[in-house]
Amino acid sequence: GAIRTQHKVLVAYRRADGTTSERTIRPLCLTFMAPLWMLSAWCELRDAFRNFRIDRILELSVLEATFEDEPGRTLVDLFTHLRT
Repeated sequence: GAIRTQHKVLVAYRRADGTTSERTIRPLCLTFMAPLWMLSAWCELRDAFRNFRIDRILELSVLEATFEDEPGRTLVDLFTHLRT
């Protein structure tokens, strides 16, 4: 729902090394990369695209804040970034 309504999301995430971080993200799409689901987003902490494994998200809160498409931070930009 947050992808469709362009609501920012706060996630608590466990990285591969076991450390946790909290990030505000702009969710762009969900993808299935067997056997994993991934959430691709613009990460406001890193100021860059990031992919988050759904099974490593410890908590997720949809925020009241919304976001608008901005050049360099859209789903189309993500796909362009992945091709380069």
